[in-house]
Amino acid sequence: MVIQLITPEFFDLEIYSVYKAISELIGEDAWKVVWRSGEILLNEIWEELGLEEVDVFEALRRLADYLKEAGYISEIRIKREGDVISYEMTEPVVARGAKRLIEEGLVPPHISTSLMFALLKRKGYVAEMIGEPEFLPDGRVVERWQLREM
Repeated sequence: MVIQLITPEFFDLEIYSVYKAISELIGEDAWKVVWRSGEILLNEIWEELGLEEVDVFEALRRLADYLKEAGYISEIRIKREGDVISYEMTEPVVARGAKRLIEEGLVPPHISTSLMFALLKRKGYVAEMIGEPEFLPDGRVVERWQLREM
């Protein structure tokens, strides 16, 4: 039996298409899809990753490792600087489509961000994006989040 893997390029185009359709059909309510999808995914992997028994920053590290092992991203860095988190992704597979959606004024998928935000929420924190993601020429995407306890 030959295992056929989906290509990153196809996945990016598919996610772009789905989120473009969601944005066109429901407008700003598309943000509800973004954040709820992160909560659903987190629920699916919570026990598998043992997220209950660790503190919030170890849980974020485990999610980062999970995303890397899944092939969603090649590298990921999360740094806390007081109440601000710097979230750096290298080559996330949805970067091209996400950038296009933002340029078109539509809601991007924020797949890993919504997963991380759902974890923070479940661990008693609220995170808010500071500005738009920065898409760097070397393939990195950098976000900054304001973090506060609930």
